[in-house]
Amino acid sequence: MHIGGLIILIDIKRNKMKQEVFTHVLDALRDNSKRIDELYELGMDLINFSDDYIKVIDTLLKVYYGKEGADWIDWYLWERDLRGDQYQATDKDGNPICYDDTSLWEEVERCRLENKTEYELPIPITDEARTEMLNMIAKGI
Repeated sequence: MHIGGLIILIDIKRNKMKQEVFTHVLDALRDNSKRIDELYELGMDLINFSDDYIKVIDTLLKVYYGKEGADWIDWYLWERDLRGDQYQATDKDGNPICYDDTSLWEEVERCRLENKTEYELPIPITDEARTEMLNMIAKGI
């Protein structure tokens, strides 16, 4: 599969993304985020241009790894405390998970295998509901 200059290889025999390809995808997401942040610091706000790209990648990750797997990837890339204890996430038995790219890949592969729910697109908000929400925010409700 070819997506925006990135070739994604799936191990057909095991039907899973190879670890080195997964790491490449993570690196590409981190690099893109870094470039967007650097440009923002120079006064160029490109978030509206990159937002659709991120939505596509997020949707593909949810389809492939399931919502739980995609949530782990989001947490790992954008929310975890890089300066804190490296074992911030644990499995149900208290074992550390998602502390480096390899352990994240192992966890999302587990999520993929256990996922039995087909991904469904979110229901878009109507213009009327959006206007109502913005009015509530403006009123401080």
